[in-house]
Amino acid sequence: LFSANSYSQPPVTAIFEVDMNLYPNSYSTVEFYRGGQSYPMINIGGNHYQYTTTVPGFQASNYTYKFKVDSILESFNGAESCVAITPTDTLRVINLNTNAPSIVCWETCSFCIIYGCTDSTASNFNPIATVDDSTCITCNYGCMDTLAMNFDSLATCQDTSCIYPQIFGCTDSTACNYDFLANIDDSSCGYIVGCTDSLAFNYDSLSTCNDSSCLYEYNVTFQLDLREQVNISYLIPEINGAFNGWCGNCAQMTDVNNDSIWEITIPLLEGSGPSGAPGWQYKFSADNWNVEENLFSGDPCTFTSSGYTNRYINVTQDTILDPVCWQSCVDCFGPQSSYNVTFQVDMTNVNGFSVPEINGEFNGWCGNCWPMTDVNGDDIWEFTTLIDTSLQEYKFSADNWNIQEQLDSSMSCVLSIIDSSGNVYVNRYLDINSDTILEVVCWEECTDCFIMQPSWDCNGQGDCFNPGTGLGLYLDSLDCTLNCQTTQLMEMNNNYIIYPNPTSEFIYINSKENIDNIIIYNKIGEIIFQIDNPNLMTEINFSGKSSDIYFMEIYYGTNIYREKVIYTQ
Repeated sequence: LFSANSYSQPPVTAIFEVDMNLYPNSYSTVEFYRGGQSYPMINIGGNHYQYTTTVPGFQASNYTYKFKVDSILESFNGAESCVAITPTDTLRVINLNTNAPSIVCWETCSFCIIYGCTDSTASNFNPIATVDDSTCITCNYGCMDTLAMNFDSLATCQDTSCIYPQIFGCTDSTACNYDFLANIDDSSCGYIVGCTDSLAFNYDSLSTCNDSSCLYEYNVTFQLDLREQVNISYLIPEINGAFNGWCGNCAQMTDVNNDSIWEITIPLLEGSGPSGAPGWQYKFSADNWNVEENLFSGDPCTFTSSGYTNRYINVTQDTILDPVCWQSCVDCFGPQSSYNVTFQVDMTNVNGFSVPEINGEFNGWCGNCWPMTDVNGDDIWEFTTLIDTSLQEYKFSADNWNIQEQLDSSMSCVLSIIDSSGNVYVNRYLDINSDTILEVVCWEECTDCFIMQPSWDCNGQGDCFNPGTGLGLYLDSLDCTLNCQTTQLMEMNNNYIIYPNPTSEFIYINSKENIDNIIIYNKIGEIIFQIDNPNLMTEINFSGKSSDIYFMEIYYGTNIYREKVIYTQ
């Protein structure tokens, strides 16, 4: 029970203050804690926080509380002079009727002890120091700004005596020509940025501040070497590029000294021109695009984009380019870097395609960017382009990689490459040093497509069979049946005589006229003898061969004669 006197005590207004300078960790909020409730404290500076409250008189004599940082309450062991132990906690306690709260340090009953200079007039005054450590240094006041006219190197404390020279300029920090050194505004402030150089291509007379955007034109002299270029029919060469809108004959070249090196000088804007290329793109043509260069994408002077291959130049100064040959990066008497190559593939044995194409290192395996054509409808598709002189891998595909050749690594016309991941790639290859028309090859083969005609031969027991090679002695099965049982000792023809047949060692061919070739096959179509430009009398030794039937082809110009030869040991 409370007495009437306890309720008659007047309320007390108290200011609680905590010094956080010795708190060991970082923090964000400091609060006053009482009765399970937290109240925000005010930061009054110097890491000091205050909380002001009015306490009813009957509570003032035994007022308990704590300070709280973020979610952490002060912790006491109960031995401190300013705390009281309750059944549930250890709290600070004060009689507000007789005492005013003093400034205390976190988790202590006294102020924070911070040693330092407490003299505010000293040069090393420490505003948070609570105990003077006799380190104060007496101030020697003066101007300590090295930019001032009266800089005092002996001064240890700054005063207001600094005198500065008059520096005229723009003092508006929002202006594009703001001068932080200026202390007198001269009305020069500007707010428009651009190119302020009147000699620049993009000079802006309204600009007040240069933004480093100025661009300049430079004279570039192009030279086209047409010496001994007999394969080009032209009247007047011209240059076309991004700088003139690929206009046709608007930039015609001249050959003043008649040395077949044509020239033109054009002012070009510095840089690389439109974005996406390493330089201004251009190429040579003639007679308003009547003829134009066909450039190779792998050459060092070219750039390829969207299927177009052009020359390029990055302009940095007045430049006279070296003469270059038509479709080349060097002059006409320098080493040529690329040549015209005609590819040919026979698609006779391939179904389910529309348009074959060539893919390789030279076009970045691009898919259908190099489609082939079959002009005469013979299923032999062709494509001609410039190819680099370095070793190149390639293969045939069709319809933008819908189908592609599956090449065997054992083939004579392929290279096998293993990449860093262990993947094996098998492709055709070529290494050229002149204009080249490649031989017709069959799809997935190294040779042309051989359409095998049925033929027949004897098996040695009087029976006819088709050897499956197209090289049988008889093109008619009835002719084979009639002749299979017999073999003449001497095969005679108006042009030659073959004897003995059968033979146990040598066979002789006597000819009235020069024979171009003699080729002898076994029954599976393998060549076992081939004699080019033989004598009128030729001797062939079968020793070491298996006893069997062999087939001889004798070539006279456009005529081919076939004979059957039997060898028995």
